[in-house]
Amino acid sequence: MASANLALSRLLRNTRLSTYDPAVRQVYQTPKAHAVRGDWGLKRPLPSSWQTSADARAQVPYPGALRYATIENMDNAQGLTDWSEAEREPLFRVRWHEAGVRLADRARRDVLGVSMLGDDDVNQALGPRPRIAYDPATCADAQKLPTNVVWGAHHERFQDRPDVLPNYHAMDERTFQRFLAQLRRQRGKFRKALQAQREQATVAAQMDELAQAAAQRPVSEAEWQNAQTPRDVPAIDMWTEARLPPAPRSAAHFLEAQAHARFEAPQSHALTAPAHAAPAHPLRGLQYAQPDSVYTYLLNEPLHGRALHRVEDARRQRYFMGSDAALAVALGGHVGHLPLQHRHGLDMVDYTRAQPQRGESYFRVLHAWLDMAPTVANARRAPPRPDVDPALGSVRMQVMALRRPGGRGEYVSPPLPGSPRWIDEPPAAEVSRALRATSPEAGSLFGSLARHSRATPGPRANPKRQRLQKRQRDLPGSVQRDIQMLNNIKNLLSPP
Repeated sequence: MASANLALSRLLRNTRLSTYDPAVRQVYQTPKAHAVRGDWGLKRPLPSSWQTSADARAQVPYPGALRYATIENMDNAQGLTDWSEAEREPLFRVRWHEAGVRLADRARRDVLGVSMLGDDDVNQALGPRPRIAYDPATCADAQKLPTNVVWGAHHERFQDRPDVLPNYHAMDERTFQRFLAQLRRQRGKFRKALQAQREQATVAAQMDELAQAAAQRPVSEAEWQNAQTPRDVPAIDMWTEARLPPAPRSAAHFLEAQAHARFEAPQSHALTAPAHAAPAHPLRGLQYAQPDSVYTYLLNEPLHGRALHRVEDARRQRYFMGSDAALAVALGGHVGHLPLQHRHGLDMVDYTRAQPQRGESYFRVLHAWLDMAPTVANARRAPPRPDVDPALGSVRMQVMALRRPGGRGEYVSPPLPGSPRWIDEPPAAEVSRALRATSPEAGSLFGSLARHSRATPGPRANPKRQRLQKRQRDLPGSVQRDIQMLNNIKNLLSPP
């Protein structure tokens, strides 16, 4: 009977059942076949189409339109279920999952360093810690290896071995008891390891004392040999060691040393993962510990958006403001910041509709962070921002413009290096003439090559037309906008 109860409890933990807790706000979803009937697994069915009030017409009247719901009260005073439609939170997370970015708790800095508050920007910006391995056959003495060759002054902030400590929080009762039994069998080895550490500390103290004495009197070779033998080393008392503050760290170091000794044995077949490996992708795709910018550029799908208006940077000088400024971009239901260095020649939307395609492009989210509502001086929360739900905070993101559309306005990603499509592409020397002749699009690799290459010989432009274009470029921004508006009005009034 006990085994049956254990199997039932394990089955309930693995099932996809949701329990109602009034203290926890949860979003419920039901299959479409059940949503049409209003079956949400509750005491009573919910309407298949939701409406704001009882006498108001349902905004989405067809059956099954309600996809996500939140339960406020299972039984109110009238014997009904209080619920509300909740599509914003799930769709918000789905949209950001499609964008392929991770929300950080704060903005990422361009310059790496350590702030005055002690936060390590290097650990946050460089991602997972790398695994560093040295070949003993190429090193005459391991003690002569430099300790700051990998990340400079930040080398000590990274570890060069995988994390091999077991996760005992995820163990069941039987596995945890077996883990404790293994630790009890290693108690003698742990005592010897602590005794060896104490002897090494004693020898180091004796050598230090003798080195200080050698500065005042001559020291013989016999004294140096005797100092390398530990003297008056107290015995290890496990009860006393267990009450010391560094006891957990000493035990963890011992377990790590034992695990590394097993993994590095010649007859070992265990494969160790890199330290702090990235979690598995939700789609179970390929994972790289630290993907470079090339693979990130190729694998991350862009989103279609529009540049709304210019955003002037307060740090820039007044005479630098104008057309070359950052842009506010609308994509994925949110507004992002497009810096000047990532505009790639993109201009804002033409609200006069003279050029309907202007301002539209594909954008890739570089990084995003979540800012909560600020706290005012009297320690009360400020009013929530109107752009997102107060529980989600304010999302801020920086994007990069890509303009390489396909035949039907769809984005065609560049081929992956080594793929068949990448191999079948013609060499750059054959397509450079066509790219230069057709005004290469900003943001593409071949377009940048064509812009920086030598121009093809062609007919010489009219000098009078060149002087007129130069005058138009020298006009102030307000005059150019007025001329553009007059030209748009002229085009609208002129007969077709």
